Amino acid sequence: MLFFGLTSSVSQAQHTRAHPLRSSRSASTSIGGIEYLNTSEFAHRYGLHIAWAQSDKKMVLSRPGTRLELEAESAEASLNGLRIFMGDAPKISRGAFYIGRVDAERYVGPMIDPEVGYSSRPPVRVIALDAGHGGRDKGKINTHLHVNEKTFTLDVVRRLKRILQGAGYKVVLTRSDDRYVELDDRPEIAARAHADVFVSVHFNSVESGASRVTGLEFFSLTPAGQYSTDDAQHEASDSSRVFSPGNSTDNWNARLAYEAQRQLLADLHSPDRGHKRQRFKVLRLARCPAILIEAGYLSNDTEARKIATPAYRQEIAQSIAKALENYAATVASKD
Repeated sequence: MLFFGLTSSVSQAQHTRAHPLRSSRSASTSIGGIEYLNTSEFAHRYGLHIAWAQSDKKMVLSRPGTRLELEAESAEASLNGLRIFMGDAPKISRGAFYIGRVDAERYVGPMIDPEVGYSSRPPVRVIALDAGHGGRDKGKINTHLHVNEKTFTLDVVRRLKRILQGAGYKVVLTRSDDRYVELDDRPEIAARAHADVFVSVHFNSVESGASRVTGLEFFSLTPAGQYSTDDAQHEASDSSRVFSPGNSTDNWNARLAYEAQRQLLADLHSPDRGHKRQRFKVLRLARCPAILIEAGYLSNDTEARKIATPAYRQEIAQSIAKALENYAATVASKD
């Protein structure tokens, strides 16, 4: 399923039509052992208008400045033109369209408005930056260009620190030089500094057969009770039920990833690989809103050459800084 950006009110009218969706249907129901919420109830919570688009399997929920596009039986959706991946594919049951309750309340909903149903967050004053890998762990390596991930993540984080300090934030780094730091220790460093936000910076790679892949990926922690993106066949059912420390801020994790996704895509003009969910240890153990950014593919020579330039790494740092400023403004507006 692919959706491309916002649609004008005129073109939307041309592609939507009435459908017998009844708000009198049960607000929630269990489908395949998963609790679902009627989209009419979800739309009511967020002040969204409902319309069926193109077919009886696709639905658009919108209000000024917000457009959510869903498709039954597909976990991939679009929010304001951004690719997002839900934990449970929406369903149609007895003429009503349903969205997974966990997705509605801890993922999609918070990206629209993280304050619905949740208490406010303290202002963002301390930001923890995590440069992926380091020391004996080189991370991704491009053998053609003789570059590695650990060098570039540290450089981006150092640049980002200078920008954020200039804006008045206190910044703590999980590593400030080329050293190996255990994954468990990274969120602990953030916690000791009383960080309000945790951002882990990485660069991506795929097998050589898919070396043409480029783009940006954004990760927040998988909510308890759901499988991580693309991991339904690999993730143990027991681990999917565990409520990790990082799940205490699921709603703000989602909003933080959303701010990063829309800002970096706008600034860097790179393909959108989506906002996905994983149980990375640095996200599971974080005690504040946390995300992991994959800022490009070192396995793609063209993209790796761009990443290897200081000017482009400065652009990445500046864009992340703007995303954090936007997130901080959202938090402040909810006080």
